[in-house]
Amino acid sequence: MAEKRPRRLTAPRSLAILVAASLVAGIVVGFIAAFATRHSTPTFQSQALLEIDQPDAVALSANDGVIAKLSRLRYKYAGLIQTQTFAVPVAERAKLPVDAVVGRLYAGVDPATLIIAIGARAHDRTQAQQIAAAGAQELIDYTRREQAHLKLPANAKVDFSIVTPAPQATKTAPTRQRVVLVGLGAFAFVTAGTFALGYLWRRDL
Repeated sequence: MAEKRPRRLTAPRSLAILVAASLVAGIVVGFIAAFATRHSTPTFQSQALLEIDQPDAVALSANDGVIAKLSRLRYKYAGLIQTQTFAVPVAERAKLPVDAVVGRLYAGVDPATLIIAIGARAHDRTQAQQIAAAGAQELIDYTRREQAHLKLPANAKVDFSIVTPAPQATKTAPTRQRVVLVGLGAFAFVTAGTFALGYLWRRDL
């Protein structure tokens, strides 16, 4: 009696079934991953723009030395933004717990201008705007308190002014691009994994 040969995966029908099953599994998991990412906790962002100035010194300067000094000075204050020292008065101004402010403030410096951005990211749209607005005003007040403490003459004082107030916060995460990438990544991973496991399992039969 002739020995019965085992079925092999290379048979067109078996291969088509495995490919179809892998694609279905990938589509289902990819959709679930994209759906979960889209409905994850959102992040909102708001930021104000401030300009640093020293009117008397800039008006009397014969070169760009004062401008260069002011440009560098912004980095000093940018480094202050994420500290506890800065967060406490911001929290008081925004009427929020300190823990709701620490880690949510950020600063950005435009190297081509005298502008500094003070912003906040939070999971609550209203809080993001409140923190950003409070942070911008606190930078102005902090600078004035610091210079008053040092008893600087008027012509030596620098000043920050808000040129763009913190607007209503906008959603920054999860973005549509991230949702798509997560879905595609899960689809590719599950599809390839399912096909590889199915291939090895059927080959051993």
